[in-house]
Amino acid sequence: MPTRLLALLRRPLQYAYRSFLYRHPVRLADADLLRRMMTARLSSSPPRQLSAEEAAIVDAIRQKTAEHNRNNVTRTAAYLAFFERHLEMHWAFLAHLVSRNGGWNMTDLRGGLLPLLLPKETVAPLFLFLERANALIFHDAYPQLLLYEESKRQGAPLFHLLPFFSVSSFMKPLWEHFWETGDAALLTVALIINEQQYIQLRVIEHPFFRARVLSSWPFIAEQWLGFNDVLIPLARGRSGPLVGTTVRDFADVYHRIHIGKTLYSLLLFDPRLFRRAYRFARCVPHSGSRADYWPQTFAATYDGRRLYSPRLEAAWPDLAHSFGDRRDWFTDDKIMRALETLPLPASGEMTDRYKRHLAMMKAAAIAAAKPAGVSPRLEHHKNDEGYSSSASISSSIMHFSSK
Repeated sequence: MPTRLLALLRRPLQYAYRSFLYRHPVRLADADLLRRMMTARLSSSPPRQLSAEEAAIVDAIRQKTAEHNRNNVTRTAAYLAFFERHLEMHWAFLAHLVSRNGGWNMTDLRGGLLPLLLPKETVAPLFLFLERANALIFHDAYPQLLLYEESKRQGAPLFHLLPFFSVSSFMKPLWEHFWETGDAALLTVALIINEQQYIQLRVIEHPFFRARVLSSWPFIAEQWLGFNDVLIPLARGRSGPLVGTTVRDFADVYHRIHIGKTLYSLLLFDPRLFRRAYRFARCVPHSGSRADYWPQTFAATYDGRRLYSPRLEAAWPDLAHSFGDRRDWFTDDKIMRALETLPLPASGEMTDRYKRHLAMMKAAAIAAAKPAGVSPRLEHHKNDEGYSSSASISSSIMHFSSK
């Protein structure tokens, strides 16, 4: 079936799926509060010249952000470390968990299954897609977290400095509201919206990714079959329990926002689940390998017995990113409605579903491997030719990130 026809067919199905999944919302903010925030945004004065002290704060935050924005592992660790310093910052923990999934998806591209299922020429663009989104979100969000941390240290809000990090005007009134009220849920949803809109402009709508990833048949087929799972491990070990949800239409920014809100709801409304997820995160450092949560099923090193799931450092080089795009995505006030509610999913249990998805992928990999005479359990896939060095992939990043 042609790729374009698949893309058209999936939209009514995704709409029906979302309507079912998000049918029980919990209200977060009323229309009056949102109107006041919009008024505050419109009345904000333009950025003034920085004082010497403010310039030093901005420079220090930029330096710390760049230091931790080296790869998926360093970003994921930085989110967790920040949350442990500021437990009221719920989004930092959510970002840590989602970033773990980003790393697992990156290393899957070099693991024991996907290389048997994907055309060689799609592997590097898929990695660039995942890495670029992960790096951009960190570049935008982490300075906001550090500015909040500095505000706490000084005992006074410093959110007038947000424009100097090219943060969307959407965020300033929400940070100020959080500073005054401590409304962590509303701020978390605001950050979910902001980061998904931020990458929509710079990744999802970029012609390179539109052509090489989002319109490719492997990407569409993966979503059509429901293989794009976002997992939150609750324990490490044989078939350790997993919760989460499945992404059905990654290109749709509103669907990604709903996915983020759903994951947050699971953590917010189930304290026991949150404690278990937090215990796992603290006890098991993120490496990029799926052996982090199911070591009986996956192996970070090739052992000929378990599915190969490499650590990030063994799979991909670090990349140098460009962050020259300073556009503000916030041009339509209608997005404020997404702040009003949180979905209340019936269940986030994913263990059995993920087992089924993994079994289906194994079966497909075995079928694909038979002509080549290899086993997906035993195969240790080398880097694709033409993408074996940091320089070659970095050149691809620089080609489109500056546009």
